[in-house]
Amino acid sequence: MVPSSVSVVDTNQMLELARIPTCVMPHGSRVTRDGRRQYSGCMMDDLLVEIDAEQMRLTRTFRLSAGKEQGFTGLPPPEAAPGKHDGHPGMNLTAATCQPTWAQPSVDGKRVFVACNKSNEIVEVDRGSWAVARRIPAANGVYNLAVTPDGKLLIATNKRDASVSIFETESAKEVAKIPTKRKVVHGVTVSPDSRYAFVTVEGVGEEPGTVEVIDLLAVKSAGSVDTPPQAAGIDFWKME
Repeated sequence: MVPSSVSVVDTNQMLELARIPTCVMPHGSRVTRDGRRQYSGCMMDDLLVEIDAEQMRLTRTFRLSAGKEQGFTGLPPPEAAPGKHDGHPGMNLTAATCQPTWAQPSVDGKRVFVACNKSNEIVEVDRGSWAVARRIPAANGVYNLAVTPDGKLLIATNKRDASVSIFETESAKEVAKIPTKRKVVHGVTVSPDSRYAFVTVEGVGEEPGTVEVIDLLAVKSAGSVDTPPQAAGIDFWKME
């Protein structure tokens, strides 16, 4: 339980350019469409972290704990609480009400959706005011998030519920919840045409990992393919 980091990698040469210290157990990574900001969560510190991708430095953090919501420039000051992680801005783990596992900017970059795996909710943070805009009830173990490129839908994987939820972005209404074929649901990404969601499922024991494809127009499963075990994060490269 010590502070960790986010790496910046040059994808042309696959070289690590920087290693940016953040907080305990960084989890999830998404960059705004303009490429200027990167967001992640820190599970053990209940923090949303914002990084300036161009300058490769941490700019702001936001405390997601219910009743203790607060934005900070840089890291928050150390908390003088029993059980804190020595030498960094950690918190008493019993006070971590969110345990964020993913941060997903909206298409217009004005909001950031954060999956609170512990409290089963999605916290929407306004980037301008750096304050909570909404707390959206979610399924058990909400884990990873993705938005459709047209901005209309928010997709959430539910790790403890073995399902995928589809929300209308503006109303925050859950319009569908689709069971997955295997348990331990993990990552999600959406095709550039906003038609398909690709969901990774870790599997249990000796089961292979799985990528399940969801047709967002028909709102049903469209197929699946097995992968090596414990399929985790996933992103979309390009369409031919």
